[in-house]
Amino acid sequence: MKELKANRVPPGDRWAMVDGDDQIYSSLTELLNAIFMETQMTEFYVDAQKGEVHIEDGKEKPPTIKKYSLYGEEY
Repeated sequence: MKELKANRVPPGDRWAMVDGDDQIYSSLTELLNAIFMETQMTEFYVDAQKGEVHIEDGKEKPPTIKKYSLYGEEY
């Protein structure tokens, strides 16, 4: 399941972690290294348009349970 780890901080190629760390990384490479050192994850997904960096933890997203209410009763 993808997990958001960082957002771009304008202007330029500056990045900040979303977990409360106030440090600003001066390049994407520095940010990816910091994420790796923290999580040991090596699969990164960068959405350049949104300015987001996600990691893939290898876990499947739990399936959504469909609920039906044929008679107006809530389950």
